[in-house]
Amino acid sequence: MKKTLAAILTTTAILATIMFASCHDPIFESISNEVELETNGLRGDIRSIVPFNNYIYCCNNMIYRKPALASYEGGGQNKQWREVSTSFTDGTITFLASDSSYIYALSIEWEADESEGKNLPSKAAIYASSDGNTWNKVTVPDANLNSIDEDYDLVLFDNQEQSYSSGGTISTSGRIAYFGFYDDSINTGRTFRLSGTSATLIDAGTKYCKAAGDKFSTHSAFARKGSMYYWGKSGDDEIYWGTNPADDSNSIDLDCGIILSISVTADHLLLGTARGIQRVPIDASGNITGNTKDFKSGNNALSILTGRVMSTYVLDSSKPESETDEYAGQVIYGSITSSSISFDEVGLFAYYPERNTWNRDGTDSSSSDGN
Repeated sequence: MKKTLAAILTTTAILATIMFASCHDPIFESISNEVELETNGLRGDIRSIVPFNNYIYCCNNMIYRKPALASYEGGGQNKQWREVSTSFTDGTITFLASDSSYIYALSIEWEADESEGKNLPSKAAIYASSDGNTWNKVTVPDANLNSIDEDYDLVLFDNQEQSYSSGGTISTSGRIAYFGFYDDSINTGRTFRLSGTSATLIDAGTKYCKAAGDKFSTHSAFARKGSMYYWGKSGDDEIYWGTNPADDSNSIDLDCGIILSISVTADHLLLGTARGIQRVPIDASGNITGNTKDFKSGNNALSILTGRVMSTYVLDSSKPESETDEYAGQVIYGSITSSSISFDEVGLFAYYPERNTWNRDGTDSSSSDGN
């Protein structure tokens, strides 16, 4: 996470400059696989993609969901998302998380700072829903969310537990949601476990922003497969793995920018990085067995996802990569004039095995271009 909320939570993708680069020179390798972008697709910063009640949810100021039924089981491809109505209108929805009983949304209100020439956060609130339709505010003790500023880092996250069953059923047994509240100005952090409209303090002082299974992390990306954990750090391009997340002895330098998100499949890790999307092979025990690897022939991942991929999501992690539905949220990091991607390439993308390509993914509303 960045020091300033305005920098990490902006929903208009006005962040710092990332120059175009990739491990496999996708412009040259994938030119024959170029796919025209579909018109319908959710735009804006997609920072969370989570399952709940047999739906997949994401947010880009607003909340959207689609049935979890896999595309190869009749679930369809693009144009399946629908906007979720909420009872709150105070701010922009920046993060989602879920547990076995609730889905949560973090909403931020902003105020214009004319001297700085940017919007700064002023208030925040967390809302919980047991059905995705009715939302109630979460009470967070000892956290004055009615008065925040740019020194505050706020993040909503969960431990990513889920399993997919044929027919569109997603089990989230053991899934736990958390809220991280950190004040940089006084170097104080607090992590809360969420349970409906209640929040319980479980740690004070550490700047946790990720969880996987029963472990927490302060790093930019964190995931697990069985007893094997994977993480990426904000300061380097390496992927780390091992049964102890505190042990950095196993790592590979991918030279692909900071790793921002990790999703696990049966045979690969799907990585969202500062320079696009990548995959690395793993064996049956979860050990990484090599550096970044080209995607399946015809898969255009390396040419269509070249910006900052903040979120990734794999529907069925028991299947090999390229054999299940996959999602990614791509943002502009820096000004549009210095970015390697355009606003047309910002937003939600999906990979469906039967078509073997990535493309924009959104609603069926042609009047709003799929938003």
